[in-house]
Amino acid sequence: MNEARTLIETRDLVQHFAQGRFLGRSVVHALNGVSLTVREGETLGLVGETGCGKSTLARAVMRLYNPTGGQVLFDGVDVTRLPERKLKFLRRSMQIVFQDPADSMNPRLPVGYIVEEPLIIQTRMMDRERRDRVAELLTDVGLDPSASMRYPHEFSGGQRQRIAIARALALKPRVIVCDEPVSALDVSVQSQVLNLLLSLQKEHGLTLLFISHALGVVRHMSDRVAVMYLGTVAELADSKAIYESPRHPYTKALIAAIPSTDPTARKDRRQYSGEVPSPLVKPVGCPFKSNCPIKVARCEAEKPELRELAPGHQVACHLA
Repeated sequence: MNEARTLIETRDLVQHFAQGRFLGRSVVHALNGVSLTVREGETLGLVGETGCGKSTLARAVMRLYNPTGGQVLFDGVDVTRLPERKLKFLRRSMQIVFQDPADSMNPRLPVGYIVEEPLIIQTRMMDRERRDRVAELLTDVGLDPSASMRYPHEFSGGQRQRIAIARALALKPRVIVCDEPVSALDVSVQSQVLNLLLSLQKEHGLTLLFISHALGVVRHMSDRVAVMYLGTVAELADSKAIYESPRHPYTKALIAAIPSTDPTARKDRRQYSGEVPSPLVKPVGCPFKSNCPIKVARCEAEKPELRELAPGHQVACHLA
């Protein structure tokens, strides 16, 4: 895609969580210095194993968590230092769609009120204006406006996700964070929701931060892809480069693990040498060293920096 201006930027973002109350406190090192950018109008995909920090990064960007260190800039504004009053106004521009929409909806409220609630909190629209806006939003996501009178349990999983998307669009945001929005849905429903997101992105000029375990889904949705491992970015490049010429050993292992529909296809299977290290212990040296098949002595002591090996292609590996 053409070079666009940066809308979101994280600078050395750190997110730690203290846990334990009785037998001593420990710290979960969820993010360990993440620096990346999201361009206006693009979809940036985040991939990686469970516990690598994808969702934590997304929530820290939205200030649902208060970062331990570093900065998050939204259109040049430092989100990490905004007071609550200004943060409330900024949140009109940043919305999120969660993995399980049912968990983010009050089961005792009708769908119409659930979609209308952001308008009640953030705008001064009159009752009639809000009702008209709700009907418009439900229509945009492929639901009949009469659905506003029903309750969340009366809808299927795919329909509930459409309702969650309608709520996210209510305030006409510039950015929507999609935190594994289709992983809990049937395959046929997944494609409908993904195509809906792409259509709405084009129609409303949205910027998407898209999180998923499914590498095929990320390839379909994303302009660029950031591969995360143990709270760091291992590789960042446009989608085609990530899938066709990965540079980091971890990315190569992920790509090699994608199932193929061709029974005659042969792949270079890159197996791990061990488990993913515990986030309770801050990594020294390369985070991937315990699983890397090509590590050298330097990897044990020195953390690799994310460096550009080709235009737009960044890799955090001493040997790449």
